[in-house]
Amino acid sequence: MKEKSKKTTKRVIITILLILLLFIAAVFVFLWNKLGLLQYDDGTVNGSDVAVEDVSEENILSEEDLEGLVILDGEPVIPDMEIYDDKNVVNILLIGTDERTKQFNTNARSDSMILISINKEKDTVKLVSLERGMGVPVLSGQYEGQYDWLTHIFRYGGADLLMETVETCFRIKVDKYVRVNFNTLTQIVDSLGGVEITLTAEEASYMSSFYDVKTGSNLFNGKEALFYSRIRKIDSDWGRVVRQRNVIQSAFMAAKGMSLGEINTAVNEILPLIQTNLTKAEIAALIIEAPSLVGKEMDQMTIPKKGTYGGMTGMGGRSLFAVDFTANAEILQEFLYS
Repeated sequence: MKEKSKKTTKRVIITILLILLLFIAAVFVFLWNKLGLLQYDDGTVNGSDVAVEDVSEENILSEEDLEGLVILDGEPVIPDMEIYDDKNVVNILLIGTDERTKQFNTNARSDSMILISINKEKDTVKLVSLERGMGVPVLSGQYEGQYDWLTHIFRYGGADLLMETVETCFRIKVDKYVRVNFNTLTQIVDSLGGVEITLTAEEASYMSSFYDVKTGSNLFNGKEALFYSRIRKIDSDWGRVVRQRNVIQSAFMAAKGMSLGEINTAVNEILPLIQTNLTKAEIAALIIEAPSLVGKEMDQMTIPKKGTYGGMTGMGGRSLFAVDFTANAEILQEFLYS
């Protein structure tokens, strides 16, 4: 009887293990198939696809942005520092391009650039907005050696050149990107059921001409969140980047309360609208980390820091922020890796 009981117990254990393995395999196949919905792109562009400069577009830096800044005589110095890397930290450059369609195109500006830094050891996420008006060197192509807005670098060499520029100027490892556009953002917010945003009286007054909003907490749909994230007339581009991070933080909080069915629907709607050079394996590894990250408050900052930049003139006579790259590289490394 004891021998028979042992055999029965052994069969039960083996059966449970087989069921568990089959379940894991099914989840893996399901996840792998879902990741196939993404648009995978290494971020490089062909020479024929590189956009030419456009001096007729709006100047993204206002007179108020430049007021009181010391005008640099010469070009900013690129830091002579090692590029910092940490195996426990994954830096992903979130690139928001300015198309309003489902399709991406090469003649787009990176309207928003936010570095998302995930520390797998400490289970933290940090957000760093990169001010689009910073003057940076064009590292390759027909404008090589000249200085232009950071927002234009994407036009001259795609995500690949943009990542190289951030890495070169700020001396941190950045070789992964995720690209979205205006249409993607509205779809993400709508798929989450909206995002909760707290408006100041000034923000509410400005938005009330277009939407039904109030001072304090508001539940925004996709179009409202996009409008909010692009406001800069009431203050400046510096306020604008804070609002962009507010939307990302709120989206992280909203994702925490979603059911499996809602997540499945959202994934089907959102993933086809995202472009990245992350591999399926890298994304799967990040998904494993997700439960410990979603819903957390994220440390945030904007580069360059106040007092570490002046003014300069770049390509096409455009006004640029002249950045002390060494000071900001040190600030950024301390923020991301401490």
